[in-house]
Amino acid sequence: MGYIELKNATIYYEVFGAENNETIILISGLNTQMTRWELPFRNKVVEEGFRVICFDNRDCGKSTFTTYNSNDSYSFSLNDFLQHPEKYPAPYSLLDMADDIKDLLHSLGIRSANIVGRSMGGIIAQLFASRYPEMTQTLTLLMSSSFNPALPKADDALIGKMTNSTTNFHDNKQAYIHEKVDFMKAIYGNKYSFNEEKERWLIIEDESRKSPFVRPFRQIIALLSYQYDSNVLTSLHVPTLTIHGDEDPLFNIEHAVDLKNTIPYCELIIKRGMGHAIPDSLFPSLVKDISNFIAKTE
Repeated sequence: MGYIELKNATIYYEVFGAENNETIILISGLNTQMTRWELPFRNKVVEEGFRVICFDNRDCGKSTFTTYNSNDSYSFSLNDFLQHPEKYPAPYSLLDMADDIKDLLHSLGIRSANIVGRSMGGIIAQLFASRYPEMTQTLTLLMSSSFNPALPKADDALIGKMTNSTTNFHDNKQAYIHEKVDFMKAIYGNKYSFNEEKERWLIIEDESRKSPFVRPFRQIIALLSYQYDSNVLTSLHVPTLTIHGDEDPLFNIEHAVDLKNTIPYCELIIKRGMGHAIPDSLFPSLVKDISNFIAKTE
């Protein structure tokens, strides 16, 4: 484990598995800490013979972003942003976040890796693979999207639950946890049982390790400011796998089909009953899907 210091970001990472094993790097989603690649999941990837690199994206968990722009201390309102985006210039972009991965790999002396991104992390992974194909052995996109504006959008109320937290953990711990648990229940999918006790524990763990300097709205603005470019997808000439749940309420299954149809060398695996989360019982099959795909492409 350690930190890499960039021009205006500090990235925290952890490494699992033997150094001489093939590398998989796991990219988290919007305001999602690396801990959401749960340890049992990471251990199963290591058991498949990989070295695993997990990290917190900038402005999340233990990774921070530094800016001296006085306008960057505002409080964030999603509705206000959508009506007046000019008031909220993005402090950084998803491309900057993709470059963080390049810098992390370089700092660890890794020339190329298998890139796995979930949700927004999958969009960052697309940008990384498009920009640095020589560093990308394979690409796996888990419950992700191209962010094509023509694709079905999530329900406004659900987006509001994700982006407009009304309570602060330190001000009202129980209300904050209830709010987060309620959102997770809404995106989980119906086939798999939701473990509320474990979810509450994960929320508290995330809060206990989070830097006081992270600003979640900056990642939200970076995502909402992203301009879809089909050339990013059509330029991806690396073996690509997309895995998606057919009950995903944030990125409808059509998002996965769009990735499959637009990326030149893309396979699609649909997980029945999975939403926008990874249930414990799916860890073995997901890891096998990724491991088998990588083995097949070698």
